[in-house]
Amino acid sequence: MARPTPAERFQRFVDTNGPIPLIRGVHGRCHLWTGSTDDNGYARFWHNGRNRRAYWFAYEQAHGPIPAGHDVDHHCRNRRCVRGSHLRALTHRDNVLASSNIAAYRAAQTHCKHGHPFDDANTRRRKNGTRACRACERERRRLAAPVLTLTTPNTPERQAA
Repeated sequence: MARPTPAERFQRFVDTNGPIPLIRGVHGRCHLWTGSTDDNGYARFWHNGRNRRAYWFAYEQAHGPIPAGHDVDHHCRNRRCVRGSHLRALTHRDNVLASSNIAAYRAAQTHCKHGHPFDDANTRRRKNGTRACRACERERRRLAAPVLTLTTPNTPERQAA
């Protein structure tokens, strides 16, 4: 009996009756991985003597090698999906921004929480790469500045009155 090919072994763990994603540009049902997953819910597959991400194998079978410096993104947003047409190669930055994490949320903001625009004139980049609103920074400095008041010295003539 011939040993099964990696593609044949892979297909044993694929359920083609997954959900239909409601995302523009993603067509067809997800192909769900029924094999092992890691702690984050990503599919894992034993190939070439190591435990790899199953969606990497699926991408390479459908599209060829993953371009250097790119990640494989689940366009359908389903971590267990291994359907080749739902997978795409993106740079790490684009992959992070395509997700629904806090970095993507903040990058999509066009105004600060007080309504000032994030434009070239009003935005300062911090050392860690995040954005700061210059108008809000000016207001914080204004409110934190000590208030100087003019007082009349307490002289003996004034005390007698």
